[in-house]
Amino acid sequence: MEIELVKISPLPKNSTIIVGLPDIGLVGAISSSFLIKTFNMREVAFLDSPKFPPILVFHDTKPKAPIRLHADSDKVVLVSEIPILPNQFTPLAKKIVSLVEKTEAKNLIMIGGIPAPNRIDIKKPKVYGAAILEEDKEKLKNAGIELFKNGFIAGVYASILKECMKKKLPAIILLVESYANYPDPGAAAAALEALSKLLGVSINVDPLLQQEEEIRLKLRELMQRTVNSLKASSKEYEYAVPLMYA
Repeated sequence: MEIELVKISPLPKNSTIIVGLPDIGLVGAISSSFLIKTFNMREVAFLDSPKFPPILVFHDTKPKAPIRLHADSDKVVLVSEIPILPNQFTPLAKKIVSLVEKTEAKNLIMIGGIPAPNRIDIKKPKVYGAAILEEDKEKLKNAGIELFKNGFIAGVYASILKECMKKKLPAIILLVESYANYPDPGAAAAALEALSKLLGVSINVDPLLQQEEEIRLKLRELMQRTVNSLKASSKEYEYAVPLMYA
């Protein structure tokens, strides 16, 4: 059964859709959560499916679906407080690409991590960019983001890129050096700085860096569940700390 998009309010047209999902170092998840808070984005929709774990999260007494879309006038951010399991990769990718088409989005930008074995010695993590269309590669170059030339991208982001490739839709992914098995707010900050250059929007990442250790502690359980999901294992979620850390 496909994933259902449940609308709360209209989604903006011609927007930039930013996808940050739990993956290596929780870079995407931390980034999307931070963007929602920084730009005071309202919840506009959530995703639901019988294949999703039966979970409801609470923020300030309000019940929330764990996979949601928040928006302002020109940006839509997809955030997930649960890992995406392998059997959900393709349906989620199709739903995201459908959303890009229906809202006539001008950009689709994903944020993720790539494991760096020497991350502890890296003061400023490096950000690489990959894109489907040549014009998006030029955007990356103009923003001073080094292109991802050789290697492979796996998981849900690969599924999304593949769907965009088939339909010749614009899609960019920002990949930043990060810890493989630990929440990495520093890597998320580097990714957001690259995103700000790409979009020409100011994003102050200082609060993210100042709360680095606190975020690591709060998200360690989600990190473990994400690692487990990459191994295609399913766990109970009742005691997970919600992603929206502040």
